[in-house]
Amino acid sequence: MTALALKGSQTADPFQEDFAANAGRLPGAGLAWLEARRRAAMEAFARTGVPNRRDEAWKYTDLASALQSDLGPAAASPARAASESAFGGEGPRISLVDGYLSHRPALPDAFELFDLGALGTKTPDWVKDNLGISAVGNDQPMGAASLALMRGGVAVRVRETIAAPLRLNFSQATAGTTSQARVLFVLEENASLKLLESHLDGSESPSLGNYGVELVLRPGARLDHVRLQSQSASTLNVTSIGARLAPDAEYRALYAALGGRLARLDANIRLSASGSRATLHSIAVLNSGIADVTTVMDHASPHTTSRQLFKSVVGGNGRAVNQGRVTVREGAVKSDSHQLFKALLLSPRAEADAKPELEIFADDVVCGHGTAIGALDETALFYLRSRGIPEPEARGLLIRAFLEEAVEGFADEGVHDALWQRIDTRLAELGGDQR
Repeated sequence: MTALALKGSQTADPFQEDFAANAGRLPGAGLAWLEARRRAAMEAFARTGVPNRRDEAWKYTDLASALQSDLGPAAASPARAASESAFGGEGPRISLVDGYLSHRPALPDAFELFDLGALGTKTPDWVKDNLGISAVGNDQPMGAASLALMRGGVAVRVRETIAAPLRLNFSQATAGTTSQARVLFVLEENASLKLLESHLDGSESPSLGNYGVELVLRPGARLDHVRLQSQSASTLNVTSIGARLAPDAEYRALYAALGGRLARLDANIRLSASGSRATLHSIAVLNSGIADVTTVMDHASPHTTSRQLFKSVVGGNGRAVNQGRVTVREGAVKSDSHQLFKALLLSPRAEADAKPELEIFADDVVCGHGTAIGALDETALFYLRSRGIPEPEARGLLIRAFLEEAVEGFADEGVHDALWQRIDTRLAELGGDQR
């Protein structure tokens, strides 16, 4: 693989330096199809570099400033333990530790799994046809970097409906490093999957996980995706999701951000054909750090539907960021889209930033958005207290009801309870003046 010359400013960019020094040693080096995609991805990243406040889509989340530490690439190790799942339970699971597949799990016959750290001439066609197509563009620079600098990851093909949920677990085990990994899911026609994704670690030393996730849903496929991210106060997590939905495909996702120094989830959902549908719900519970969920909902075809609901509870000096852009392309008539942003601020230093956008280039569509940011409803609080409920308990009931609207209906009872156990732990930690 030919290294890309550094461009742009005089400031050294660790990602471009990594590519220039190590491109020829990355997995799949020498594969023409992959080299072309990697080079294009690094060129897309180089136009922006590590994002900062000067980049409109990152105006609330300055990753460049957060990356002051010198974080080298994470190395593979044969002795990595499986990552923890936030959801417990039994069933198939995949673990990525420092971006590398930590072990090859036993999966049912309806699955096909490929280790992206072992890319070579025997790479399956379904991987070659789909890897590096999404989550790599100019609007997802960190996703582009994750492809260009990919050391490991996993590709999963689902051929039919899978009843048991699949647990996908990430952890960053090596302090002072950056993990660059890709994940690819291909759901074949009429296949369905429940995906439970966990990002957990307890390290108090700086580290960065930079992940690119591609979701390909064939006609009639359905993916139910619950993602929980809860990490230490030194951890940076940037995940770029690119989803492509074929006719009558459906993507339902609940994203939960419960802690970390900086967590950015960047989702670009393309509703490519008639009947495709996407429902995204996001919750954040923070006492410190930044949780940023930025979405692009691309209605690229007529008769497509999307719904987005973002809810945040912020105390201490935490900051929640929710940005959502809905684009209705020319000719995408009968598109139906709505997004709603709501946040509760529980301390004077808490902050919530909301930025809804609509770009409509077609007639005969239904699109709307709304935003509400403020404190707890004092009238509702007074009503509960007048019924003899102590103030702390009354506040807790209102906060739980506020979040449950976004959580309800996205998981079975066991997953729902496991998620709420984590949420309740975070709610108990909210500090500062809660009035």
